[in-house]
Amino acid sequence: MPWSERTWGWIAAAGLAVAVGALTFVYPHLLEPALARHGVRGSAAGLLVLAGLWGLLAARARRTDPGIGRWPGIALAGVLLGAILTGEHVFLRLVPAVVYLALAAFFQASLAGGDSILERVVRRMLPQAPDFIRSYCRKLTWAWVVFFAACALVIAGLAIVGPQSRWEFFTGTVVYALMIALSTVEFFVRKTWFRYYFFGGPFDRLWSRLFPAENTPQGRRSAEYIRRTRDA
Repeated sequence: MPWSERTWGWIAAAGLAVAVGALTFVYPHLLEPALARHGVRGSAAGLLVLAGLWGLLAARARRTDPGIGRWPGIALAGVLLGAILTGEHVFLRLVPAVVYLALAAFFQASLAGGDSILERVVRRMLPQAPDFIRSYCRKLTWAWVVFFAACALVIAGLAIVGPQSRWEFFTGTVVYALMIALSTVEFFVRKTWFRYYFFGGPFDRLWSRLFPAENTPQGRRSAEYIRRTRDA
């Protein structure tokens, strides 16, 4: 039985996510060895294959998610062509900046609809999630838009004026540490704001003692939703 268009779209989106992950988490650590082994032009030529794959995956994924833009693949190819034509490694250091800017644009585009990208992710992980999370998810999506855009600007600045060591440290270490720190802070803020103790695990039991749901309007709303869901 042939796969549906939606299934192909999800497969393409997953492949695109892998490409994004490679260009953000792996690329900063492999760039210097690649330059030493293949030079600027050789490294850029090899990466053009990944840029082409990005374009193909994005074109397929765009059929089910119009928020995936055309320009990131074009920009990525343009940066790599710049490296090939000039032999300047600064173009290769701009690659992560393009990726983070693409992430910011994708997250922002998701806000055009009723459900943001983060709400969609939450509902796939937790189908029983209540509707009142929508506003929070939209605000959090905006926060990540700002974060990704800021990372793109800093990485571009370091690529142009900073030494390789500072670019590599920020792109390969600082960005990830900031992501972990922001995600951790957001988790505790969300748990304290909503006081949504649906699963009742060890952390929920601890947090419910420190921050009882009945003490705030948001907590009482969460408790009532949990009660109605379990009674249904």
